[in-house]
Amino acid sequence: MLKKNFEKQLAKKSRRHNKSFYSYVQNKTKSKSNVGPLLKQDGDITSDDKEMTELLNIYFSSVFSAEGDGPIPTLSRLPSEETLITTFFDESDIIEKIDKMKPMTSPGTDGITSTILKELKNIICKPLAIIFNKSLSEGYVPEDWRLANVTPIFKKGVKCKPENYRPISLTSLVCKTMESLLRDKIVHHLQKNNLINPSQHGFMKQKSCLTNLLEFLEVLTSLQDEGHSTDIIFLDFSKAFDKVPKNRLVEKLKAHSINGDILRWIEAWLTNRGQRVVLNGQYSGWKPVLSGVPQGSVLGPILFIIYINDIDFLCVQISVLKKFADDTKLAQKMLNESDKNILQNCLNELCDWAETWGMMFNVDKCKVMHTGNRNPGYSYTMNNQTLSDIDEEKDIGVTMHANLKPSVHCNQSAQKANGILSLISKAFHYRDKVTFINLYKLYVRPHLEFSVPAWCPWSVGDKETIEKVQKRAVSMVSGLTGSSYSEKLIELNLQSLESRRLRYDLIETYKIIHGVNNVDKCTWFSMLADTSNRITRMSDNPLSLRANFCRTDIRKNFFSQRVVSPWNDLPCDIKTAPTLNTFKSRYDKHVNKF
Repeated sequence: MLKKNFEKQLAKKSRRHNKSFYSYVQNKTKSKSNVGPLLKQDGDITSDDKEMTELLNIYFSSVFSAEGDGPIPTLSRLPSEETLITTFFDESDIIEKIDKMKPMTSPGTDGITSTILKELKNIICKPLAIIFNKSLSEGYVPEDWRLANVTPIFKKGVKCKPENYRPISLTSLVCKTMESLLRDKIVHHLQKNNLINPSQHGFMKQKSCLTNLLEFLEVLTSLQDEGHSTDIIFLDFSKAFDKVPKNRLVEKLKAHSINGDILRWIEAWLTNRGQRVVLNGQYSGWKPVLSGVPQGSVLGPILFIIYINDIDFLCVQISVLKKFADDTKLAQKMLNESDKNILQNCLNELCDWAETWGMMFNVDKCKVMHTGNRNPGYSYTMNNQTLSDIDEEKDIGVTMHANLKPSVHCNQSAQKANGILSLISKAFHYRDKVTFINLYKLYVRPHLEFSVPAWCPWSVGDKETIEKVQKRAVSMVSGLTGSSYSEKLIELNLQSLESRRLRYDLIETYKIIHGVNNVDKCTWFSMLADTSNRITRMSDNPLSLRANFCRTDIRKNFFSQRVVSPWNDLPCDIKTAPTLNTFKSRYDKHVNKF
């Protein structure tokens, strides 16, 4: 009984305490994700934690690049109505940031935990406000705020190679609080003045992986439906966050109208940084950080977005370019060889830009995908090296295939979800419907629904591949009285995954129509182009949409086309709901009537 109660509590709290859940699962299943053993320079293997920290820190430090004494390129200031110079930190804002901290957040080198900050927030908010405001006005960043404990995270490949680990910097939570407040001011300034190109979807308000994929695939499916072939380039920056040169970053910030106290503080924050690798309680020696914006910091991502913002201006002739932080892809329709030259010239411009700004591409990982039955299969080069051709590529969590069908991703998602379901079934002895289904919702189902409007399956086989995972999970629950899958779903208060996908589609449609998502409607959601005019002409059915004529199943079943009928069939009071939550509530009540 004690074990059963413990598992119930763990499942109930697992959304907030992921570390406790995964520790329990790993302990029960003996699933280990330790670092190493690592290969030393002399060819020997070591599993000693102290030695491994040194090996990892040597490698992590080797990717930094010295900026040199040469001239810094200058940029013209982007059009902006105002310049962001300084800000003021208020006690209430600090308390709000501390309240949002996750309870299990790891501390930096100062050892101050989120628990301490939360318990003392009302006492320390005033002195923190004084410290933050003084730090900003004087352009001084305490040494503890510029030091990082680096946690190595395994990426892929063989575990014995240090280069297959990603460094995540654990920095002072006090400093992160100030960073978060500064980031909010910077993001507001950038978006208010339209300084970030719309191709960027990473870390931007009202944008996401899903909006990135929808915009990109809208163009690709449209071109394919028109009978055009398309060449897609997936770019890969070499150690992107670690390579950003500080002085060149400062020039980019000035071009984005960021100056004064804020610019001076960022310069100080990036100067004389140090890092050490921590592994199982062992520490490496300190190494200087010569370049880059820290991975794991709050300010780092937005600074990187600013740094690569101008690459859009190098590729104005191509069909589409989309970014999610450093994940960048571009595509060009292929009518003749002149289109191939447009794409190659864009790549040449990008290579020149990378050389100028110290952000090199990892050409070995830059790939070409050819779509369309009549694609001539042109070759492309970067830095005189021919890019590899591929048929599929993982793009911000979703596998894209050259045929633009979702089958490969469906299979991969189901495989991943089934693996986690097996771990849960082994780890948790009691499979009552409350505990087990809660774990299924938290850890299995998200793999079947991540950005699903962009890859929603339409063939019977693909739908069944996804649904089988939930059928398996439902069959594992003990004590159910229903005999069929549908009866068990009712008993568990679950919907089929197909029904949930329709709900996701309609929610995304609502967001786009009502401006909840910051997306480029003109380029990808063509059915909404004249919506505002049609409202007055169709008062009996407001916000109705129109599907385009489609020649191919791929286009016919893509998001912007498949949502038209179910959206138009919704009652007017649902489509015109004042808020997203109201829309969800009204839609759920409408569906439950039947």
